[in-house]
Amino acid sequence: MHIAITVIFFAVVIFIKLKMPMWKGKYSEKLVNNKIQELPEEYVVFNDLLFESNGYSTQIDHIVVSPYGVFVIETKGYKGWILGRENGEYWTQTIYKSKHQFYNPIKQNAGHVRFLHHLLKCSTDILFIPIVVFNNSAELKVHADNNIVVNRYNLKRAILQYRTAVLNQETINWIIQTINGSVVILGGLSLVNSLHAYTFASLKRKKLISTTPLNDVLNALILALNASAAAFVLLFTKKFKILS
Repeated sequence: MHIAITVIFFAVVIFIKLKMPMWKGKYSEKLVNNKIQELPEEYVVFNDLLFESNGYSTQIDHIVVSPYGVFVIETKGYKGWILGRENGEYWTQTIYKSKHQFYNPIKQNAGHVRFLHHLLKCSTDILFIPIVVFNNSAELKVHADNNIVVNRYNLKRAILQYRTAVLNQETINWIIQTINGSVVILGGLSLVNSLHAYTFASLKRKKLISTTPLNDVLNALILALNASAAAFVLLFTKKFKILS
């Protein structure tokens, strides 16, 4: 029994280590979603969209459709110093002496915009506004004159600076219908939110989480778990009766 518990424990540790970057990214996307939900009702928000076309898949973190244009938002859950140039191939995250390179998110988001250009083929010119948003704890040292790169606390202001209406209601409705008809449902945040709500309620009943302030960070992490991880944890605790 002890050997089995030890093996499963290390399997869980390895699993969490492998999944942690994805969970951090999803949690950052959730925080961005909370921010853009503060926008007025004329802004229609889509989150965590997965499209497929001609054998290729495209995942877009957030799309905001409004009379003032279509905002295409790429979320990065990085902290520390973020260094990069608008046209550089890679940017660098620096935390003390540790450095990590990642693909230029401006170029990544430009690919999302090109896909939406292809998807939304119509006679009307559509204004796309790409935005890259980082966590509030990131210190941005980025040279970008022609693109918007902001921390999360500046995202709403960056969107609301566009006040000239360029899309009529008919075009807005058509864009919304096209997105709804083209997205792969399994990539939608609505399903993820439902799974998170179920996971949170289940783990609370199992007394694996607490609603006290001291456990806010743990609660947030658990809410970021995907369904497979949550199911694994629940099965593990039930099987070996670790917690009552």
